[in-house]
Amino acid sequence: MLAPRGWEPAQVAAPVRPSHVRTPEAWPLALVVAVLDLALGLYLDLGLHYISGDGFSRVANAYDVLFGRDPHLAAVGFIWNPLPSLLEVPLLLFSHLWRPLAADAVAGLIVSAVFGGVAVYHLCRILRRLDVPSAWRIALTVLFAANPMIAFYSANGMSDIMLVGAMMAAIDCAVDYLDTHRVLALAATGVWLAVAFAIRYEGAPLGVCLALGLALGMAWQGRTAQEVRGSLLIVLAPLVYAGFMWVYVNWLIMKQPLYFLESSYGNLSQTSIGSYVLGDAALQAAHHHPVGTLLFVMRMAALFWPVGIGLAAALILCLRRLRTPLAPLLIGATVGMPLLAVLVFGGHSGGWARYFIYYIPDGFLLLALAATRFRRGAWRTAALLVAALLCVAGNVGTLHEETTSSVVGYGDIGTVNQLILRRPVVMYREPDEVVRYLNAHPHMSVLLDSYLGYPIVLRVRNPRQLIITSDVDFMSVLENPAGRVQALLVPKPTDVGALDAVDRAWPMLWSGKVRWARRIATFPGQTGWRLYAVGEGAP
Repeated sequence: MLAPRGWEPAQVAAPVRPSHVRTPEAWPLALVVAVLDLALGLYLDLGLHYISGDGFSRVANAYDVLFGRDPHLAAVGFIWNPLPSLLEVPLLLFSHLWRPLAADAVAGLIVSAVFGGVAVYHLCRILRRLDVPSAWRIALTVLFAANPMIAFYSANGMSDIMLVGAMMAAIDCAVDYLDTHRVLALAATGVWLAVAFAIRYEGAPLGVCLALGLALGMAWQGRTAQEVRGSLLIVLAPLVYAGFMWVYVNWLIMKQPLYFLESSYGNLSQTSIGSYVLGDAALQAAHHHPVGTLLFVMRMAALFWPVGIGLAAALILCLRRLRTPLAPLLIGATVGMPLLAVLVFGGHSGGWARYFIYYIPDGFLLLALAATRFRRGAWRTAALLVAALLCVAGNVGTLHEETTSSVVGYGDIGTVNQLILRRPVVMYREPDEVVRYLNAHPHMSVLLDSYLGYPIVLRVRNPRQLIITSDVDFMSVLENPAGRVQALLVPKPTDVGALDAVDRAWPMLWSGKVRWARRIATFPGQTGWRLYAVGEGAP
């Protein structure tokens, strides 16, 4: 179905490039960018006290694997993809030497900075494959690293830049395969797609669309039908395996194959109680409306508006006389990520700006592809200059949307504006009152759902005094606390607090209407933590 008219199982086109294309500037650029991203992250974290919630919770999952009263690998959790936390585990081995690795989530900053460097490294290699001259490669790579959103998410410990890095690596290997026909490059594409899935669920639609683009590109090269089928098998096998393994371990350990989807802590549960509902008309119009969803996804392209120009140019290149096998590959990568906008359609997504960060790297690649289709000489130089200027304009647009737009910049506006003004962002300080109390009573055993209490787990001096969600006996102790735990720590059962396991097991506990529980401490803050002693009559 993907073959052009008249395509037959004929001879395979000869490789057009050597198997190894030297890009000497890639490693130095990647290293410098990673160091700068880490420096920025440390300044935001330790200087301005900004800690991203998702990045913080990923570090907490890694911390549970190593420390506490019941350390084990499964403590990494089964809601969010495990690779970001697993990469942080070795770093947390040194948290006893420097507490901020855990207490301030610096371990997450290190991982995101490394993946910022990974993205830069592979972008530079792809530009080399596109025949972009060295000076222009360096300029475009620096512009990419300097994009406000790329720099911000490379410095905050979140998984978004990790997925960008894996996506760029997969595209790099796929471009390598189209140029050289090396099976090793094809296998590497599949491995990177599996890595992408282990980071975020968007890796699944990315893999499918990238594979389809690769197949079409191979058909245009004159590859045989058998070779196309075999290549698709090699590319998709690691991704499918990773998906089945994730379902299997959910079933094996949590006794529910789709636990990551159906759990009371998952995305569906959080959206069902309205925790992600926005007042913005654009997102509301997307709920259960296909046209509204499409318009919302297109509006989010304002994060890097030149991606629209690049995508249009790639579609033109797909015309019969201008065919290039890289065009469908990059189109597939561009449309693959936003396919999870189906969650917006179903009302199960907050439409955060970071869910569409992938428009930025794809925009850079599409513009470079269009510019290099011109013949060498003045025309190509002019085209590369236009592409670079569009990337500069796109970066300005990213900053504008991240600081002013209630639609595109949702989730970042307040934080980004404060950080630009170098104003301290006091985040996750509320649990410190609880931590101080627990540190003053180090021998008191306390049961705590770490869904909301993970900052407490990371900062308390003696994590072994806590019985937390990942402990094998957590549910048993929760149902029968008498003689097994001295106190229960419970948040106010409103908003996402309603998903807390203690609140769900004992709905009247927070309000003090459980006869066997005696309140011994009340802590200030929006979460409304309360500590209850387990008294006589407890089950």
